[in-house]
Amino acid sequence: MTGPAEQPALPSTTEDTASVPGWVEKSVNDIFAALPGAGSGSAAPLAALRDAYLDCLAGAGRGEDIDTEHDACRQALLDQVTERKLLDAATTQALAQRLEALEADITANL
Repeated sequence: MTGPAEQPALPSTTEDTASVPGWVEKSVNDIFAALPGAGSGSAAPLAALRDAYLDCLAGAGRGEDIDTEHDACRQALLDQVTERKLLDAATTQALAQRLEALEADITANL
């Protein structure tokens, strides 16, 4: 016998799940695609960190603390990039600046 009881529940497109607007995901993908390590051995770790960052942004509230939540998402990402030595210091700083600008756009478009 097959049916819903035997299959795990998966969110459908009509269910409410945390997500970022499509333009945010595209912007984050563009930022990460432009990184020097995007085509090398650090591509997989960077992709995982990109996905975690997007998930973090999606989970951020829409209230007064959104900037604080965005800061925490960005800092967690940058800490991992630095700890794993995925990018040099200058590239990491440039990444931080681009993400800050994106987060400002997100806040402005709420």
